[in-house]
This record gives sequence, structure tokens and C-alpha cells, in this order.
Amino acid sequence: MNSQTQQTKWSQFLSLIVVFFFWGFVAANNDILIPVFKKWFVLSQVQSQLVAWAFYVAYFVGSVIFFIISLKSDILQKFGYKKTLAVGLCLSAVGAFLFVPAALAANFWFFLSALFIVGLGFSVQQIVANPLAIKMGSPETGAHRLTLAGGINSLGTTIGPILLGIILFGMGSKEDSQPKTDHLSKIEIVKSEYITHKNELSQNIIELQKDKQDDPAKVQEVITTVEKNISSLDSEIQSIDQNLSANDSQVDAYAKKLGEIKEKSTSIQYPVGFVKEHLKQVKMPFIGLGIAFILVAVFMLFSKIEDPAKEEEEAIETGSAKFSILKYPQLYLGMLAIFIYVGVEVSIISNLPALLHTKEFGGVLEHNIAPFVSLYWGSLMIGRWSGSINVFNMSKTMNTVMKFVVPFIAFAIIIFANELSGKDVSSFYVYAFWILAFIIMSFIGGKMAGKTLMIFGIAGVIMMILGLVYPDKEIAKYFFISGGLFCSIMWPSIFDLAIAGLGKNTGKASSFLVMMILGGGIIPLIQGWICDFDKTSPEGVMGITWTHFSYIIPIICFAYLAFYGFLTPRILKKQGIVMGETTSGGH
Repeated sequence: MNSQTQQTKWSQFLSLIVVFFFWGFVAANNDILIPVFKKWFVLSQVQSQLVAWAFYVAYFVGSVIFFIISLKSDILQKFGYKKTLAVGLCLSAVGAFLFVPAALAANFWFFLSALFIVGLGFSVQQIVANPLAIKMGSPETGAHRLTLAGGINSLGTTIGPILLGIILFGMGSKEDSQPKTDHLSKIEIVKSEYITHKNELSQNIIELQKDKQDDPAKVQEVITTVEKNISSLDSEIQSIDQNLSANDSQVDAYAKKLGEIKEKSTSIQYPVGFVKEHLKQVKMPFIGLGIAFILVAVFMLFSKIEDPAKEEEEAIETGSAKFSILKYPQLYLGMLAIFIYVGVEVSIISNLPALLHTKEFGGVLEHNIAPFVSLYWGSLMIGRWSGSINVFNMSKTMNTVMKFVVPFIAFAIIIFANELSGKDVSSFYVYAFWILAFIIMSFIGGKMAGKTLMIFGIAGVIMMILGLVYPDKEIAKYFFISGGLFCSIMWPSIFDLAIAGLGKNTGKASSFLVMMILGGGIIPLIQGWICDFDKTSPEGVMGITWTHFSYIIPIICFAYLAFYGFLTPRILKKQGIVMGETTSGGH
């Protein structure tokens, strides 16, 4: 193994993994942009989801365009990996810089267009960077390198939302982020939500009174509307104080009334200048990203990175058959695997806030959701950092020790980052047991891509089932969050298996695989559709809410991924391809 890891071209590879960080940073920040845009552009829930759609559809559209162009002339063979990657970076830079005029115009569709262009650039980068990472050294350690790159990607998903949250909202409050369910009754929790919303509206009035950009008459009209909402909240708060022993039906009535007041509040059309003021900070991180994209693109063009496209071209035999995905079952089954993998990765977390908000999971308030989101994305970082250890040249004993140490270092970073932002995440310490279980399963999975994918797919199924049936919901939520740990190893394993034996067609195959990132926009909708049955059938199903039951979708997804990990090595063996030692990482 040592001889294999020594072949990794570190000086070249380290420059490449910066690109993986960008992907994670931007993708996770969508979770922050969605509520911000929903509030200030007065959007419905469906309209707000266009933020995610603009990003994920861009991957699909970009990959389709890449493939169509490659039908006449293979882009990677003609221009090389470096130039193609640089073009993708520059395209993303254009999209990032467009956030500046979008913020100045305070136009939602302008923001979507900018994000779409960023995603188009990312689609080109994904097509190039994933196979390039695998080829930057020994084939036997290709997926290990992709794991390490995935770990950097996950670092971006972990710290990106925290940084953007600080830029947009300032530092958090530990007292405010502490779970309320431990020491508050149900009626007091509802009262807390009333007060939180009142404080938000009161702050808006203070800022409106300082507004010098908009028509004073329009500003005063909005202030009057907001004051009416505050008056309604005060009336309800007084009623709650007089009825602190309310029964469940009365508490539900108060909660319903709060929902009605919030709905009125979210329909308020604030003056344009006021909206611009609140959106002006959105452009700041994207200006930095745009500059970074350009710098990395220039570095790529003038670096001494060896371009594997030349080697691939020399290996091509004249008169080779026309490429068809139907000739490669590892590829078309892998396309479905990527679709399902990205879909389940996004679906678990996008539906988690709704789950935690249900009564059976403690009715976690919105301002306490963010740390759980951070823990989920951080779980992918934990897994990918652990998988990347195999890239490094170290003794077997040290490798084993680091397999135990590195995951907990990553966990400590998650805790520290949230604490630094003002969040109280002391309740997360119990998650160390899930990390230990992940480490044990990593040893069981070994270093073969297929076996590892199968083991972690099965582990994902088990965790989701336990999340459905475990009686203590304070523990059950961590079974669902641990889905991030078991997703963490899947992208490189699937990618490595899917492109095995493709040779000169690697670029085309990669574009097909990146198209399937569209699953991140489809599968969450299916699970969300099941969640919505709670509105029409509040009695739930099988003794649990429909929102809770919706996690049967991840069970089905993990089951297929385990099947792909089991079947594909056998398919490749029939083609005369024996996979070397590998592990996994993430997109």
C-alpha cells in the first residue's frame, strides 16, 4: 500500500481540492438563502424552493450540453482536463459576480439566474474534477483521493452556512439556541414563539423608522401594518399568560392563531429600498468566491499539472466502437445510484426540520434547527475525513489509530464552529456513539469500493429503520442525522465503480453521472409529498405521523445503493476488470 500512496501527485492534487471546497460552500449556503429570499421577496414555499431547483437543474442542463457537444468532439480529449476545468471555474465566477447587480436590483429572478450560472460552471467542474482526482496517482488509491477531496467539500458545507449566517444575521445567542423543551411546558413553548415573532417585527419597525430611501408615505403604511400584527401578538400573549394551564386543544388553537399572524406578516410587501438594505450583504461572500474562482482557474492554466487526456488519447485504438451507455451496465446502474445518492443525501436533511417540529419530536423551534443541520452536513465531513486517511503513506498501526482519532477531530470542529457562532450544542455529545459505530463499520467495509458501498448502504437502512421504531425520540433523531455519516462514503465509491473500464469515454460517462445530481431536486419532493399527508390525515399511519413515516423513502434509497455495491464488482469481473483497494468520499 505504501508504494501506491507514494504515487499520489500531491502538489497537483492539493490545488484541485480547492474546487471541491467551493462546491460544498455554495451548495450548503442554499439552505440559508432560501428563508432569506422567501422573507424579503414575499415568496410561497414552492417559490422559495426555486433556489434549490436553479442550482440542481443547472447541473443537469450543463451536463446535457457537455454531452451533446462531446458527441461530435470529445471535449476532454480535444481541450484537456486543465483547460476545461478552467472554463468551468470562469463560468462560475461570472455567476458569482452577478450576485452584485442582483443585490443592487433586489430582484429574485436575477439572483436565480446568477445561481444557475454558478451551477452551470460547477457541472463542468464536476465532470472534469472527479475523474481527474482519481487519475492523479495510482489507480488503486483513486477513490481515496476522491474521499479526501470530498472531505474538503464537506468542510465547505459545514462552515459555509455558519459564515454566511454570521454575515447576514450576526452572532448567535447561546441562551436563545438552547433547547426549550427540557424546561418549558407546551403552552410556554408557544408563548416563546409569539415573543420571538413579536421581537422580529419590532426590529423591523425600528429599521423602517430609519429608512431614508423610500417614499415616507409607503414606509408609514408598512409600519402601520406591522404594528397591527404586533398588537395581535400582544393580545394573544396576554391570553396565554391568563391560561398557562391550557389543555392540548387550547394550545393547538394558540399555535394555529400564531400561524395566521405569521402568514399575514410574511405577506407584507416591504419598500424596495428597505429590501435592498437587507439583501446587500448577500453579495459579499459571492464576490470573494468569484475572485477565488478566477485565481484557481489561472493557476490551473499555468500550472505543471499533468493532463491525463493526452495519455488517454495515446491509449485509444483506432476503429473503436461508438460509445453507448447500454454497453456498460456499471454506468447506467451507476447513473441511477448517483441520482438516488444525491437525492437521499439532500432529502434526509431537507425534511428534518419538519420532523423535529412535530410534537412527537419535541416541537423544536425554528431558531433551534440550524445546529442540527450543521451536525448533519458535518457528519459527511466526519466520514470523508475518515475515508481519506488511506491516501497517506503511514504504517498499518498508525492508520488504525488515525481511523479512530480523525473522526472525533472532525466532530470537535463541528462543535467548536457552532460554539464560536454563539450556538449551544452540548446536547450533541451523545452523537459520539454514532461516530464510534461508523468507525467500526468502516473496518467491516474494508477498502474495496463495492464492499464498502454495500456495507454502508445496509447501515443506512438499519439507521433509518431504527429512527422509525425507536421509542425515545430524543435518540431517534440522531439515527436519521447519522444518515450523513453513511452517505459520506458513497459518491467516490459509486463514481469509481461507474467509470471503471470506460477509457477514452470517461468524459462522456462523467457527464452522464453529473446529470444525475438532479436527484437532489426530485427525491426530496417525493418525501415532502408524503409529509404533507399530515395536513389531511393528522392521525398519521402505523402510529406515527406521516412526516415521521416519510423516512421510508431513505430506506428504499439506501437499499438500492447497497444492491449497487454488491452487484457492480461482479459485473466488472465479467468484463475482466478487477477493482483495486478503494474507499469513498463525496460530491
